[in-house]
Amino acid sequence: MQLEEFLTAAEAIVGANNVSRDPTTGAPEGLDGSRSYGDPFPLSRPHKPGPAIRPETVDQVRDLVHCANKLKVPMWTVSRGKNLGYGGSAPVLDDSIILDLHRMNKIIEINEEYAYAIVEPGVTFIDLYEEIKRRKLNLWLSVPAIGWGSVVGNTLERGIGYTPEAAHYKYQCGMEVVLPDGDLLRTGMGVVEDSKVWPLYSGGFGPGLDGIFFQSNYGIVTKIGIHMSPAPEAYTRIIVEVPEEPDFAPLVGAMTDLMRRRIVANPPQLFDRMTLIIGAARMDPEVAKALGEYAWRAGFALYGPPEAQAGLLNTVKRRFEQVKGAKLTSETFNAAPGEYLRSENITPDFLPQNGVPGIDHALAFSSKEDGLWHNCYSPVLPPSGRELYEWYVRAKKITADHDLNFVADFHVFDRYVISINLIMFHPPAKARLYDVQYALMDDSKKLGYLEYRTHISFMEATAVNQTFNNNAFGRFTTMLKDTIDPNGILSPGKQGIWNSTAKSERLGLGEK
Repeated sequence: MQLEEFLTAAEAIVGANNVSRDPTTGAPEGLDGSRSYGDPFPLSRPHKPGPAIRPETVDQVRDLVHCANKLKVPMWTVSRGKNLGYGGSAPVLDDSIILDLHRMNKIIEINEEYAYAIVEPGVTFIDLYEEIKRRKLNLWLSVPAIGWGSVVGNTLERGIGYTPEAAHYKYQCGMEVVLPDGDLLRTGMGVVEDSKVWPLYSGGFGPGLDGIFFQSNYGIVTKIGIHMSPAPEAYTRIIVEVPEEPDFAPLVGAMTDLMRRRIVANPPQLFDRMTLIIGAARMDPEVAKALGEYAWRAGFALYGPPEAQAGLLNTVKRRFEQVKGAKLTSETFNAAPGEYLRSENITPDFLPQNGVPGIDHALAFSSKEDGLWHNCYSPVLPPSGRELYEWYVRAKKITADHDLNFVADFHVFDRYVISINLIMFHPPAKARLYDVQYALMDDSKKLGYLEYRTHISFMEATAVNQTFNNNAFGRFTTMLKDTIDPNGILSPGKQGIWNSTAKSERLGLGEK
């Protein structure tokens, strides 16, 4: 009765056409043209979405939150629900209402001089890029491998791109948030009415609150500021390949050293032989065969004026001469004198280091029962290469022991590496994903590592590894949840965060 009352009220708030009582309709188009809510790659214990509601304005969101509190109806918030490999738009708690923000798709502002934008949750990377292109602005946007996702959603999940602003959460500046009681908050310098520096200075005055809304269920983010790169005058793409698996450690060490010295500004992407072959085979089998000659390939880039490019490239070459068997190739693009490079005028990379979003990488996957699915296991490791190689060897064996393939997709930063084990599988193998995930988690725990992001099925099991000082982190997040969302209406269970009265063990969450 409460659910029916809530849906009737929601129809009055957003219109009947924007309420899907059946979760198989109404979502932004996804794989194979699907309009369904939920996980496109459901595991053997799938998470079931409830009805979906699609507000268009902040006031509608606030009204829905007030109504959900009154009736104690849980809502699972998604910006566009494109979190492939991590659960899509499916909720942790079965039958939660899906609060789908994709109709909130306004680009509030793009500032070329200061290189920032302010956007709503429904704005995709493709949308923002196309608007920059339409206005002929000298800006390069950092985009993930698949560009149809939300700028807001990807940033809040600490998603990753490929330009110097690749760690998106670090380049977020200012948020607008609907709190669990329906109040409206702005962070940073947005606390001032009509602030001119809201998207410029994230620190604000007093405590910095932005961080509590990343990967949490403490509010509904309705706007963010995001920083971009001024378009460079020159761009050099670089590929480094090594022939043997153990050459991995000095390769990673050289790249992270160059990043700490600010020679390389964007995070190198590191792929093993399996990844290269799978990626190339879709385009050209002969290319795939040639790529198989190398154990590892790293790609990164240089950005800046042409006078600096030659010197930086020589420095990079000199550093990789110290890595046994390393083969370096490069290609430089220069703008006309007095102009800046248009990112669309650069021939595409395997991944969008030039800031041009696309969906080509989604074409390898299908949500159909006979398709190719994927799941990600993504711990954060030290940057030397030694620890990463140790973890890689162990994780690859664990994955193989479960008759699954380890596909390496490593994002190399100056002081850490996000080491994604991209497990690609056919649907009949989905039952094995639980066992391999728990085996990988157990092994990483022994080494002192934790994931930066995880599939909804493993949020609870990952959160229990936050064990320092008798789980002080979990006690604090629960205290915050109890204080600001006492009815537990916002995304219950996200990242393992529940109200203290929630009995997650009754839901079977986190069970092996």
